Amino acid sequence: MKNYALDDVVWLAKCGTQQVVKPCLVCHGKLQVTLVLGNGDEVILPCDYCGRGYEYPSGIISEYEYVAAPIQVTITGIEIRRDKTEYSGEGYHLDSDKIFDTKEEALAKCQLIANELEKDQSQRSEYLKHDTKKTFSWNAGYHLRAAKKCRKDAEYHESKAILCKERIKKDGGEYDKP
Repeated sequence: MKNYALDDVVWLAKCGTQQVVKPCLVCHGKLQVTLVLGNGDEVILPCDYCGRGYEYPSGIISEYEYVAAPIQVTITGIEIRRDKTEYSGEGYHLDSDKIFDTKEEALAKCQLIANELEKDQSQRSEYLKHDTKKTFSWNAGYHLRAAKKCRKDAEYHESKAILCKERIKKDGGEYDKP
């Protein structure tokens, strides 16, 4: 590893994040998903992935994307600790394995860092996609159960209404008076 001196100009392999807006990974911007039940029935549900925390799905998600680019920095500080030399410059902590003499070397390191970070991010995204499908199936079961209960309640109330109408006819068309 090369040793640098104060006021040396080096290239830093800098990697950071920036916010980007993308179509939803689950509904692909369609705002809804179709859940196929075990009996083959299909249930259309609002997308909970892009709607999480909001009343309705938006069709888009906001993510942070890794951006890697070399920047030129002047070394303004050197600290020697036991067997390690640490550099700083222009507000940056300069890791020895991320500073280079040429822009090309720093760019190559940027690509390695970005590839590793993107790999980690895509693994997290895949996990989230699969995890939210459990929510879709739970929601489908909940709403189907609620619909069944509502139909049963409607049948009960309709039967009571029929009994009331028959009572009115039997009593000569008069309503109950208090």
